[in-house]
Amino acid sequence: MHILEIGADQEDESGSARAAEAAFRTVPRDHTTFLVWRVTETNTELLPRTHFGTFYDGEAYLIYSSSVPGQPAGPDVIRREIKENGNGECAERHIHSWAGERSGALTAIALRRGTQLAAYLGVPVVIHRETATKESPRLLSYFRDGIRILRSGSNMNGGARLYRVKGRRPVLTQLEPVTWSQLAADGVFVLDTSALLVLWLGRTANLIEKIFGAKIAYRMARGADKGMTTRRIAIAHDGYEQTLPLGDRALLDALLELRARSVRPAAPPTDPSRPARLYKATQPPRVTSLAVPIQRPAARLEEIKRAPLYREDLTDDGVYIVDGGSRGVWAWVGPSAAGPAARGALAAARGLARARRHVGPVSVTAAGREPLEFAALFRNWRWCDARRDVRLRAARSATTRLDAVSLASNAWLAAEAQLPDDGSGALRVWRVRRRSEEGGSLAEVERPQAAVFYDRDCYIALYTYHAPTGDQSILYYWMGGSSPNDLRNLGAKEAKDLYIKLGRLPVQAWVHQSKEPAHFLQIFKGRMITYIGSATDYDPTGRRVAAPARALIRVSGQYAREARGLEVRGAGAGSEGPGSCYVLREGARAWVWCAATATGDEREVAKNMAAAEHTLVMQGKENAHFWAALGDRRHLLVASPVKEVERPLPPRLFYVSLGVPGQYSFEEIISFSQYELAPEMAAILDAHCAVFVWLGTHCCPRAKDDARSIADAYLAQDPAARDPETPILILSQGREPPNFTGFFPHWKQSMWKGHKTFSAIISALEGKAIVQTGNSALQSGNSANHFDQYEKYPISVLRGPKEHLPPDVDPLAKELFLTHDDFVSTFGMPYNEFRSLPAWKQKDLKKAVGLF
Repeated sequence: MHILEIGADQEDESGSARAAEAAFRTVPRDHTTFLVWRVTETNTELLPRTHFGTFYDGEAYLIYSSSVPGQPAGPDVIRREIKENGNGECAERHIHSWAGERSGALTAIALRRGTQLAAYLGVPVVIHRETATKESPRLLSYFRDGIRILRSGSNMNGGARLYRVKGRRPVLTQLEPVTWSQLAADGVFVLDTSALLVLWLGRTANLIEKIFGAKIAYRMARGADKGMTTRRIAIAHDGYEQTLPLGDRALLDALLELRARSVRPAAPPTDPSRPARLYKATQPPRVTSLAVPIQRPAARLEEIKRAPLYREDLTDDGVYIVDGGSRGVWAWVGPSAAGPAARGALAAARGLARARRHVGPVSVTAAGREPLEFAALFRNWRWCDARRDVRLRAARSATTRLDAVSLASNAWLAAEAQLPDDGSGALRVWRVRRRSEEGGSLAEVERPQAAVFYDRDCYIALYTYHAPTGDQSILYYWMGGSSPNDLRNLGAKEAKDLYIKLGRLPVQAWVHQSKEPAHFLQIFKGRMITYIGSATDYDPTGRRVAAPARALIRVSGQYAREARGLEVRGAGAGSEGPGSCYVLREGARAWVWCAATATGDEREVAKNMAAAEHTLVMQGKENAHFWAALGDRRHLLVASPVKEVERPLPPRLFYVSLGVPGQYSFEEIISFSQYELAPEMAAILDAHCAVFVWLGTHCCPRAKDDARSIADAYLAQDPAARDPETPILILSQGREPPNFTGFFPHWKQSMWKGHKTFSAIISALEGKAIVQTGNSALQSGNSANHFDQYEKYPISVLRGPKEHLPPDVDPLAKELFLTHDDFVSTFGMPYNEFRSLPAWKQKDLKKAVGLF
């Protein structure tokens, strides 16, 4: 651990002490509302609704949002009074200070005005310091159609303007000057001229940004009365500019000079996310000197620990800084924190951001009002939400009496309990065979409902149930805690093959021992037991359910969907997990031992797991027969306290962006609904107890093939240091179970019936058939063309010496690294025609043009 000295920062000093400005005196303290101000050196001007979502890079703004937890915030928020009377309802209040790249001194002024607003409100509020083009997901969530960042002082009455479209809640940024250096292969750009709109699509740009780019171009092309389009739209694909119609090509050449074409390559992958770090902030004693004016001393940050972090790490009298990496830097102020340290919390967080060179948002929150983004940086954070608590209690008490139809009609209940049905469907189970065993890779298990598993084995379970929409199935892949990696890899291959054989219809679930989701346990009616060893230790075929004749089983859980039995052996086994009841088996006899601290529900779960006739033994009333059967394992009877009822965080939604193979980035969508899902995208729904990967019908094939890798990457990149064995469920559009749809308000199965594909959108924009260049794969938005998968370089670079070639260029196939236009101008034919030539002819042509 180390200590950082943060430089003195006086920007925020006077904010909380000054009187609130007149501009804030009309802000309601106890109502939901949404307001935006433009900040100048002398004034804070309240903006009308028509200006919301438009920012200028030479100005600064304040955004204030007050909403009910779990309800959408933003310009459309319904104004209502919030009575914080101790019933659990409280407002979520956020102040965002946004400043453009050229705002200069307005950056500090806006932040001071934000602290003045917070002081005027006199209630807990989260303050965010926003950075242009790196806005927090919460700020973007207010503007469902995205935000626009325009150039201050730009000539809006003439000349060409260039914009970049980026993100799932798109940020439209105006760029100057209009040159090739602004364009990037992984970007979507709109070139706005008086006569024509050019939508330029980077070769590696993702499909969602292409769709948003097309929609934004369409809105720009409409007249002021938003009637019919007043300007044409031309679609220019990266490297195919020469295929544009003659007039459009001439206009583009006049603006950008096609001969000087030089597009920046795709941005390199971001640095891997680091686990969150926790610092405690203090202030050194004030040092006065006759030679140095009195000033606030620098903050002192002492690193306390690294993720996983827990709520218990935060003390009420402290001020803490959490470095969440890509999730921003947060300051947390305890309820009993000293005044100077509390007032300097935001400045300390900003100092850490500067020291770590973070360019994302910096925020400060008070204890008890932490937003979800902050709480998610901690393990097992107990979420306080009176409305959700009611749902959780209902889920715990009612689901054992609900069938699949009831759960489908009460999807919120299925989601909170994580039960798509009651577990009464049909089940088939296969054990993955080791390579040394005879027979195929899978051996079907007889009597799978007996629920006997072994920790050195892996199993595939196919569960089918009837839902109102038809038969549904879930393909579980269960991995024992002691199973070797080669067996796990073999089982993963077999599970994928079975999934493909079943037409890619089932939900895929990847499950680790002792981390089983509720539904997996519900299938076995509370009788799932994992024994030590392998099934072949007791049955050579490994197909018949056979348990060891003598075993001590620790039982955990208070309901069938929580019940797990685990065989324990050896010293310290009792500390592996919670459990106040044990089942002791010896031959045909069975005992159920219950600690004095065991609840009635725990005792019932243990008796159900014993199944056969058994003897109930209470702690302190054991007889000689029990001790004789237990033998030398008495030390294993370790009673754990009752596990506290969990209050998990609300679910979070992330849009998945695919970079180079194996590289994924995740953009959080706050205050989400089904509207956020699009058939062209892949998404992560983090339910904390499980991670869902949702695959749209038209998402790229790589996302469908790498779905589990996407979930693994998400867990690995989470700065909260998530458990890598968190259950992973993979599902496809149109096959969503209620334990997924229940997290979305008002889910509609018919949402995407009239959906337009990217090809259809482009065709409508151009007003003609889409395929003009012969590159249908590129036109569809998901480039699968062999030629277009390579990075592109100027022909002068490719003709240079071998030792000066870029490292990814194959010297024997330099032609693959030309753009389409350069290829045609060099070889006099498109690549597909060149590829059809005999090998000797290709070689001669490459020699003739200096590319061999």
